Amino acid sequence: MATIVKRVLGVLLALLGLVLSAVGLWFATQLGSSGTAEFVVHPATADPVLIGPDMLNRVDADVVVTATPTSGGSVWMALANPSDATAVVGGSQHVAVTGASVTDWTLLTKTTGSGAAPDFAAADLWRQQDDAKGPVTLTVKQAGAPETLVVTAQGGQLDTVTLAVTNKSWFVEAVVAALIGLFLIVAGVVLLTSRTRRHPGPVAVPPVPVAPDAPAGPTDPEGAIDAEGTIDPDRTVGAGDGAEPTAPLTLGDEPGPDSDLQHDSDSDDPTSPTDPQEVTR
Repeated sequence: MATIVKRVLGVLLALLGLVLSAVGLWFATQLGSSGTAEFVVHPATADPVLIGPDMLNRVDADVVVTATPTSGGSVWMALANPSDATAVVGGSQHVAVTGASVTDWTLLTKTTGSGAAPDFAAADLWRQQDDAKGPVTLTVKQAGAPETLVVTAQGGQLDTVTLAVTNKSWFVEAVVAALIGLFLIVAGVVLLTSRTRRHPGPVAVPPVPVAPDAPAGPTDPEGAIDAEGTIDPDRTVGAGDGAEPTAPLTLGDEPGPDSDLQHDSDSDDPTSPTDPQEVTR
């Protein structure tokens, strides 16, 4: 069971690491070392383009907007308070930027309203404005947030509108994400390839056989030798001829080689109390 859990966890970690590494590397290559995210839209229209604060003031960084007209045209753009810009545009037909897509780095837009747009340059409410023949660039500072940008083409159509945001920490975060993903991949592979160590069980030791009791024999008549190897003197026999056990010997009863001689010498002693001559006297 533990092996299955480890393998499932290893697969999940490897997949998560693969996704995280791919996303991190992709963002790192797209943002570059400067950490610049650039979104582009091709309006291909003479209608004004409206970029609101949800795009200009979303991050705490300067936003650089560049508008390029078609060949031979000019561009006019200006910043204003969101409510003032909306009031000037009114219900005229315009293109509103609603969001951004990081998959293809494009600005999402929709066309709303109807009718011709008024002369925006005649209004006296713009905080910052610029116009020129060819591309025009305007930097939006976050100190004046919230703000809305109005871009329109004069003598032609808008070819492209580019919105760029630079944040160096984005590149660092992308690289860190890729490194974390690689670590997760390695951890997952280790869990998949590791084998569970099997600990050997206790070794069964066979019981030592008990030696059978030695039967009584010539060397051990009737169990004269006890379990400790001591000879019981009361159970010994004399000659091993089937006679009754003899009385145990003591040190004083042990006959010596001179016992018979001593007995004869005592019988010849005239002073012996058993001498018949001494008795008759």
